[in-house]
Amino acid sequence: MRRLKKVPAAAWLGGGIYALLSAFGWQAEHWGKSDPAPALAASLALFIPFALLLSLLFSVTDGERRQAKAFRSGLAFALMLLCWLPSFIVHFPGSFAYDVPFQLEQIASGAYSTHHPLLHTLLLGGCVRLGRLFGSMNAGAALYTALQMLLLAACFTLTCASLDRQAGSRAARGAAVFFALYPLNMLMAVNATKDVLFTGCFVLTFALVRETLCLGQVRAVRLLIPAALSVLLRNNMAYALAAFILLLLLFRQIGPAGLLALALAVSLLCGSLLARSLGAVSGDVREALSVPIQQVARVSCLEREKLTDGEKAAIGDVMPEMIWRAYDPAVSDPVKFGFDSAPLRRDPAKYLSCYLRVLRRCPGCCFDAVLMLDHAFLYPYGRYGVSGYYLQTGITDAVYTSWGEDRITDASPTPRLRAALSWRFGAKGAMQIPLVGWLFNMGLINWTLLFFSLRSLAMRRGNEALASALPLLLLGTFLLGPVMAGRYIYPFVCSLPVAAARAEKKEG
Repeated sequence: MRRLKKVPAAAWLGGGIYALLSAFGWQAEHWGKSDPAPALAASLALFIPFALLLSLLFSVTDGERRQAKAFRSGLAFALMLLCWLPSFIVHFPGSFAYDVPFQLEQIASGAYSTHHPLLHTLLLGGCVRLGRLFGSMNAGAALYTALQMLLLAACFTLTCASLDRQAGSRAARGAAVFFALYPLNMLMAVNATKDVLFTGCFVLTFALVRETLCLGQVRAVRLLIPAALSVLLRNNMAYALAAFILLLLLFRQIGPAGLLALALAVSLLCGSLLARSLGAVSGDVREALSVPIQQVARVSCLEREKLTDGEKAAIGDVMPEMIWRAYDPAVSDPVKFGFDSAPLRRDPAKYLSCYLRVLRRCPGCCFDAVLMLDHAFLYPYGRYGVSGYYLQTGITDAVYTSWGEDRITDASPTPRLRAALSWRFGAKGAMQIPLVGWLFNMGLINWTLLFFSLRSLAMRRGNEALASALPLLLLGTFLLGPVMAGRYIYPFVCSLPVAAARAEKKEG
């Protein structure tokens, strides 16, 4: 009993969160659905052990800082590039998958869409076009990959420099080694998806926000640029940043809130001007509806008898039977791509009312739809169960209709090694490799990030805890997305060394 009295409130809070996520996550992985009664019973059984373990880990990981040699930014920058170079060679001219072919098609056709970040589309397409001008799309692709590696290493180096100022050279050097050697960094540094440059800007923003809150020693322009770029590189960052600004205002952090509000306004204005100058069409509203689309599709598949004829007809307007029968619990794309948003735009009140009735009539089925879509981000799963590869590497040979015969082609000097890496790390997120696989486990990574936030609360480091809300709010936007893909975990992986560092200034 005496030991329980010493457990900080943050450990009790974390114990409850971890226990609930463990119980429901296990059911999602093994049963494909939830059963609240045994899940709650398991949560109660795990609650106190988790809280005690967290309390112990808080004390163990809150030791005194020991200073190392002075941090040298140039060496850190060079170390990262040197460690990523073998991956560049193996995957030459880089990995061009995911949305890249669609973005390149926009460049060739001139028909732009805000579905993908225009800034990234222009940078990617500009490099490829430049290479094509000199007779080789592969040269342009390699140019983009090299440029991305340089920009990412620069963002990470500036992040380490911020940690040096706020937590000392030991934390900065440790972060530099993490960025250089963590396996996911080596694969993502040469992957042309927008998530890479976004991650660099986001992690730098996170570090500078933390420095501003804990030390108050960062210049405005230092924070404004990466914050604005991160919004321009990912739409959901705008929502996370807006919520974070409100949180800062709630805790009377007027100065940092004002800086971030200015960054948000600048990025939205620049994005709007860029879209207007390119004549870019807006993305389809269905892209923001992954969760409700999954819920309605699951109900239609599993509990259709509970729906009224009117509800069935309304669902059929936007989601015919051949569409909702394509329901995949782990990814919304099969249903979402066939979702017709035109009726919804004409009469949103009608379909909102229908959706709310479905929620009320089938709450368990709707909860399971979200659980199955998101549990990989919330629970350290034993096997990667999401549809498709964890990471897509190599070249996707599709959607080049406007480029004629030109293509980006795989020119790896070690094709067998590249194929082996694609299978080991891409197919199942390295879960085939003992111990190493856990470095790619989305649930474990997010649990670790949450741990550092709770530790700041337990040690009464209020501003550290407040800063750590930024990646957690960003995570909340990903939980509303179409799939828990491996590339989505990247900003949270790279946030770990920032969240783990301790600021010089002891806070009450």
